[in-house]
Amino acid sequence: MEPGSAGVLKMSEKSISNYSKFLKETTVKALADYFGRDFWDGSKFFGSLGPVSEWTFVDYWRLRKRSMQLFRTNIYAKGVIRRLVWNEIHTGIIATPTPVGAVLFPGKNEIEREEEAVEWGDKIATQFDLYSNTPAVFDWSKKENFGAFQERVRMESLISGDGIIISRIDKNTNLPRWQWVNGDHVRTPDTYNLLEGHYIKHGVEFDKWGKRVAFYVQSEVNGEFKYERIPVRGERSGRLISWMVYGGEHFVDDVRGEPFLSDSIYMLKDLDRTRDAEVRASLVNAMIPLFLEEAPGTISVARPSDLARAGAVPGAVPAAGAVGGAPLPPAPDGIMPPNYPAVTPPTNQIDIMNPGTVYKAPNGGKITSFQTNRPNVNYATFEKAVISVLAWSHGLPPEVLMLEFGNNYSASRQANNEFEVYLSRFVRKFAGMVTQPIYNEWLTQMALTGQIDLPGFVRSWGTTDGWRITSAWMQCTWTGLNRPAVDRNKEAQASQTLLDNGLTTFDIEARRHSGLSFAQVMQTLKRERELMKRMDFTPHVLEDNNGFPVYDTDAEGEE
Repeated sequence: MEPGSAGVLKMSEKSISNYSKFLKETTVKALADYFGRDFWDGSKFFGSLGPVSEWTFVDYWRLRKRSMQLFRTNIYAKGVIRRLVWNEIHTGIIATPTPVGAVLFPGKNEIEREEEAVEWGDKIATQFDLYSNTPAVFDWSKKENFGAFQERVRMESLISGDGIIISRIDKNTNLPRWQWVNGDHVRTPDTYNLLEGHYIKHGVEFDKWGKRVAFYVQSEVNGEFKYERIPVRGERSGRLISWMVYGGEHFVDDVRGEPFLSDSIYMLKDLDRTRDAEVRASLVNAMIPLFLEEAPGTISVARPSDLARAGAVPGAVPAAGAVGGAPLPPAPDGIMPPNYPAVTPPTNQIDIMNPGTVYKAPNGGKITSFQTNRPNVNYATFEKAVISVLAWSHGLPPEVLMLEFGNNYSASRQANNEFEVYLSRFVRKFAGMVTQPIYNEWLTQMALTGQIDLPGFVRSWGTTDGWRITSAWMQCTWTGLNRPAVDRNKEAQASQTLLDNGLTTFDIEARRHSGLSFAQVMQTLKRERELMKRMDFTPHVLEDNNGFPVYDTDAEGEE
């Protein structure tokens, strides 16, 4: 052993060779004898789990490129990604601001606090909707609104594994415009200057405590690669400027994210090849219904196609196998006459196939049916099994991924329930990674620039306990796609039964059916009924048995 740099011991080449030989030639039992003890590595019998490897290096670049290629060329990969994004994001996860009245308005009673919190939530929601639905104000490229931006972030993070979101303040509006950078552009520059103790891994700069402080974004300008250092937070303000979004699961120690289908690339590639092979085999089976098989001892002569390739001249003696033809006489003394076509031996290959092609053999042949047992009757079952495993491994119901639901209500409802569990978890996770940070920075910028007057927000900014006030203002409920009910009447009756028996709450059922809290629903209903009363409009659902509005208290009092 030789001492290396930074106090790390390095093994000599001879030592490495001896150690490798030792590992190759030593069995588990021998190792146990060598160390003088028995040990357990999870195997139930020798070699059942294979060798143990420590993944110290992940080729993120190659994984990203393979995943991108897979999405472009593989119908299964494209279908999986699109189904996920369209169901997860749909037209965009919706924000419902929910300021905490108990913290913001402590001097009022419970009802007054809730009413004021709802009113402020409506004001903030109106402003945020205007901002998020105006691409020229929201998007750095001025092309996408908030919903389209979410779709792009989710799709590209699934394919590439990760990416970063950057906040860039617009000088005209004094509001942040958001830029998405695909993870493929986050790379380590060729040259860089770092503070003492800082280091770079996979395009991410860390400080001496292992905290992320910046990202390096590569772009091409006039044929040359340029790198821009994007800090995670502002040096003086501490405001969030950029952060990384992951497409799939990752460990805390992982620097970058792996593509969503990284563990299934080989399987989807093979499945696609199998499908192509089945389609080609079925095509050949449909194109060639019959073969004319040569009889033993038959001399093969040229076919019309062979003569055509040989350049036969008009008036030439037709070859055997041509319509009405007879065998060509042999050339005298081996001399070929001028009008005798020079033919090549038949290749017995079909260059161009058309539907119903019959392969013609010489005289004396017999008809043979061309059967390849294609399409394979078991292929659909095999394909379904592979996709089911893929869906199950990612926590998805196969029925949703393949758009195949059972004919009965219970089976369809169960698949829908499983997907609702997945979607609720996704919305919560995606909101924490993407939508909530965007909302927080927008609201902060709006308050600090005076574009919205939130009581106590600016005064509490930067104080020791001011986070309670700012956090109370930033509370927001995010609602994804409200899955259509399999049978709305049955589900409504089930909710009613649970409420009547005290097995659920109005708040739980309100959030499950609408994504809003019960208090939010009641406050909204109150305002809607007041508006309908002023507009002299009463839907049938709000009429009593005598046709009077149920909210018209004056009319009820007169009776």
